Amino acid sequence: MGAPSSLNAVHRPLVFSLNGQRVELSSVDPSTTLLSYIRSETRFRGPKRGCGEGGCGACLVMLAKYNPKTKEVKESSVNSCLVMLCSIDGCAITTTEGLGNQRDGFHAIQKRLSAFHGSQCGFCTPGMTMAIYGHLKHEQQHQQKETAENGNCTNGAVAKPCSGPTSQEMERAIQGNICRCTGYRPILDVCKSFASDVDLEDLGLNTCWADKAEAKEEKLPLYDPKGDPTFPKFLIDELEARKGIQENGHARTLREEDGESLKARFTHVDSNMEGEKMRAWVSPKSLDELSAALKQLKGRKDRVKLVVGNTSSGLYKEIATIDVFVDISQIPELLTVNKNSRSLEVGAATRISELMDYLVDFRNKDGTGNVVAEGLVDHAKKLAGGHVRNWGSVGGNLVMAQKFAFESDLATILLGAGALVKVVTLTEGSEPSVAEMPLDDFLAKGTLNEDGLLQSVYIPLISDSKTDSKIVFKSYRGAPRPYGNAVSYGNAAFLANVSRNEKDETVIESVRLAFGAFGTNHAIRAFKVEELLKGKALSLSLIKESVALLKKEVVPLEGTSKKDYRVSLLVGFIFDFLNSLLSKEPTVTPTNLFPHTGKQNITIADDNYPLSQPTAKFLSQQQASGEATYCDDIPSPPRCLYAAFVLSTEPHARIKGIDATAALESVGAVDFVSLNDIPKGGGNKGIFNAFDHSEETLFAEDIVGYVGQPLGVMVADTYDHARLAAGRVCVDYDTHSVGAPVMNCHDALAQGSTLPTYPPSPLSVKHPIGNVEKALAEAEFNLEGTVSTKSQNHFYMETQTSLAIPDEDECITIYTACQGVDPVQQSVAKCLNLPLNNVRIITRRLGGGFGGKATRNIQISTAVALAAYKLRRPVRISLDRNTDMQMVGGRNPTETSYRVSFTKSGKITALKADILLESGWYADVTNFLPLLMSGTLKKYNWGTFDVKYTICKTNNVPKTSVRGPGHCEASAIADAVMNHVASYLGISGNKVRDENLHTPESFQLFQGEGSGDVGFTLPAIWERAKALSKLEEREKQIETFNEQSKWLKRGISIVPSVYGVSSYPMTATVSIFKDGSIVVEVGGVEMGQGLYTKVRQAVAFSLRSLWNKGKDVDMVSKIRVLQQDSFSLPNTFADGGSTTSESSCAAASQACEVLVQRLQPVKEKLAKDKGGEVTWADLCMTVRSWFYTPGVHSRTLRCNFFVTIILCYV
Repeated sequence: MGAPSSLNAVHRPLVFSLNGQRVELSSVDPSTTLLSYIRSETRFRGPKRGCGEGGCGACLVMLAKYNPKTKEVKESSVNSCLVMLCSIDGCAITTTEGLGNQRDGFHAIQKRLSAFHGSQCGFCTPGMTMAIYGHLKHEQQHQQKETAENGNCTNGAVAKPCSGPTSQEMERAIQGNICRCTGYRPILDVCKSFASDVDLEDLGLNTCWADKAEAKEEKLPLYDPKGDPTFPKFLIDELEARKGIQENGHARTLREEDGESLKARFTHVDSNMEGEKMRAWVSPKSLDELSAALKQLKGRKDRVKLVVGNTSSGLYKEIATIDVFVDISQIPELLTVNKNSRSLEVGAATRISELMDYLVDFRNKDGTGNVVAEGLVDHAKKLAGGHVRNWGSVGGNLVMAQKFAFESDLATILLGAGALVKVVTLTEGSEPSVAEMPLDDFLAKGTLNEDGLLQSVYIPLISDSKTDSKIVFKSYRGAPRPYGNAVSYGNAAFLANVSRNEKDETVIESVRLAFGAFGTNHAIRAFKVEELLKGKALSLSLIKESVALLKKEVVPLEGTSKKDYRVSLLVGFIFDFLNSLLSKEPTVTPTNLFPHTGKQNITIADDNYPLSQPTAKFLSQQQASGEATYCDDIPSPPRCLYAAFVLSTEPHARIKGIDATAALESVGAVDFVSLNDIPKGGGNKGIFNAFDHSEETLFAEDIVGYVGQPLGVMVADTYDHARLAAGRVCVDYDTHSVGAPVMNCHDALAQGSTLPTYPPSPLSVKHPIGNVEKALAEAEFNLEGTVSTKSQNHFYMETQTSLAIPDEDECITIYTACQGVDPVQQSVAKCLNLPLNNVRIITRRLGGGFGGKATRNIQISTAVALAAYKLRRPVRISLDRNTDMQMVGGRNPTETSYRVSFTKSGKITALKADILLESGWYADVTNFLPLLMSGTLKKYNWGTFDVKYTICKTNNVPKTSVRGPGHCEASAIADAVMNHVASYLGISGNKVRDENLHTPESFQLFQGEGSGDVGFTLPAIWERAKALSKLEEREKQIETFNEQSKWLKRGISIVPSVYGVSSYPMTATVSIFKDGSIVVEVGGVEMGQGLYTKVRQAVAFSLRSLWNKGKDVDMVSKIRVLQQDSFSLPNTFADGGSTTSESSCAAASQACEVLVQRLQPVKEKLAKDKGGEVTWADLCMTVRSWFYTPGVHSRTLRCNFFVTIILCYV
């Protein structure tokens, strides 16, 4: 296609600052996001690629804007994965490296995240840093505004401006962030450490103080806002100069009479075999300019998108298909704000967070707060995350709800509040016309015509008009996460004017009932229910009638997931609202979201120093500052290419052919790598399973077995081009000759599609235990039931990523994020027909693994290695979140049917269970699950026991290890049976569990060799947990509450857990340099469990006889743990089983024992010669040129230097 001749670029470069440095770009691709630019074109790697949807917060940066008119600077945290690069002209961008770094000094937030152990895998930590910082700046800006308005706030302390934010406010800072490691507790402690009302003694374990009695603010890393980054002066001068040009009339305005030449702000041309494709960025400064631009674009084939914040791209992936971006964020008519004592009108381009600020400041005539404004703000705080609200616009959210049926909370609450909208029509040859309409009419339009534009939103903020009535506004939402940052399953907003009649009854004078997100095209009003309630005295019978009518009025569309649940949510919402008008007794348990409270009581002693000391995680400050390097942070080598998988779209089909012709004609496409490119002698080996040495194919050969199975990889010059080209590969399937796909366990069982279990190990005890059939026949009570457990995704923050670099002599080096380098090395070697010493695998750290990078990563690395081997160029891949979740199967679903017998007291006498395990197309580790599940199932004394496992092969993506594989499923099954028995007998589940805990004898019988010889401690732990939690006392309180409460009921449960632990052989090397510093290599991978930190402490402890605590050296700080490298530490094993840290520490300790044996005689001789203590430095300085031979005391052997490396297996 030819480049559109009427798109001409205006030659003014894009200017902004990045961490205080000027950036000037004369050529910009309009489709480039800020995240892509930072990661591909700069040295900064703090903003991470996480979800790519604005949902995880890993990519956060600070964006500051300067207003030349008011001379004000506004700072806010934004998701750089959503921000278009072209939209930051004149802005100042700060990444976490710009906030603080190792060379210039870390920021107080980064130091506190380290001190409070708020970083584990560390991938989310840069985002957490910026989230907390952004919230602090927002609070400071709010305080400054109050100071300017009131003039009565003094800022004496530098640590906290004015009174400072509260704990509740600070905890909201990370609402838009996800952490998959810490459980949030330590991060919330960091947030609260900046609050004005925090009790420091309530904060958790940290390295700022060892004893809570020592908790003082001065011991925290000092935060001085005066040291924060400021808006660069060169940008202020630039913006002031632009303002002067505009005021002097030199700025050119685009109007319709300019003809056919559309002045685009930026243009970019992509060339491919099909021709050229131009993308453009247009920045109109008025409705007139917008009208002119749209007129010239009308009738063309270009896809046009109006953008303000572009946050819609998080859900609707259309950026790559857009030809012309029209930035309407600077049009004054879309930014207007009009407010009086009864209403607020905001322009459609107003950011959602700005709307919230306006509502917070809103006051009635008498100066009191407005109930509608307060209700809108409270609900809006749960809309997406704060960073999305900072950049997303009010109008954009409403247009998404109208155009895409987006489950918008904002649309629902504004509809409930009675909002109106203004729609402007940009008519050719005349002034724009404006029409006002109710919000529900706007939403019902489905989409605006190409000349229509949402201009503003009018919100009536009514207050009580007379003394005998009052305004009530309440909103509700049901979502996966109560804190927000998740799309609702259902939401509602209700506005009522109520009064009391002469009988003292509640009368509903008028009411608005808005419902949304329940499986409808847009939020709606329940007009029939409104009409039913209007003017009537409220009663329980009227509420019941309203609920029945509502069920008929809110009907989810066909295909809606969880339909019954969504309707039940709406019923609960209206019932709670109406009941609250009738009675003060609540019907919904209030969720006190903020602040979180808890206690940590830990006794710290010097015994086994430094093992016993709280220690900041190794390199945690660098993780917070974004300087810790993850696989995708490694700079791309010269001539590096990028890969994207081509995946099957059919669950079960025969491959008739794969045509990559169109894909190879795409922009930037280089090659399609497939099965045919495996070198001679190599094999189609994608995954080598280190557990049972089984193998999976790299690419599907003749038959595809599941949606998401790799068929090949597309290689191009950028990530985006590779993904676009991969989408153009055409695959011809034959679905008729292979039969219907097997999609669940029951179908697999019916068709005999099963896999064998792994041969029993010594830990798999005999089945059955006792005579189950006899116990069932003689039982006092019998029950049958079923239990299902669903799959679960890993959602590690760092997606699967690898970088393959060809080297000399047919060698290849692969940097990858994996839980074990040895299986990757073996798979790559088998695929490429190379010896293992030609394949080098390096892993420094993971951004989370949870089992998902134990086996499934191997296929990703092998595919990239094949592409690099074929093309003889570096190739890298970083899966986008959707592809990652499609290729990596997650936890195994299970289906269990059981029979259980028991006595009246709840004592169980028999359990017989049939457990179906879904493996997917390949077994992966599923055949090991019976071994893992059996031990956990036997955490209770079942009397007699028999279980049968069947592994079902289905046409689903292969399932794999996920956090406690097998154990979680088995524990859920066991406790479901317990609860079933308790429910049948009408007694507490806790009592049934009490009745069926093991004795030492029964535990030995059930667990056999796996029971160990350290004693059976579960009963003692159980009793201690009950005592510490005051279980019996709380059960009585709950029983009393339930008797008195009509609608709300409470419960409490205590559940035991057993976990089968087994360790794997682990390797380690310890090397001492002549300056006394130490490097250690271990066979484990640091993925957030603190492996390197523990190893450092273990090495320091093991060498304790060679150095003097407190007088000599901080030994831990002298120890560095290196990345895992298959060349320097071969024949390792994958991380798993929760024992990698322990095994690695043991191996390193054994190496240290050898060193101590060698060096101790030297130290003793030096002490004797010196006549005093020998420091670590003295010892290392001495042995650097002398090698001491144990047993030969009369002489030493001179050499040039001293280095000891010990390789130990444990």
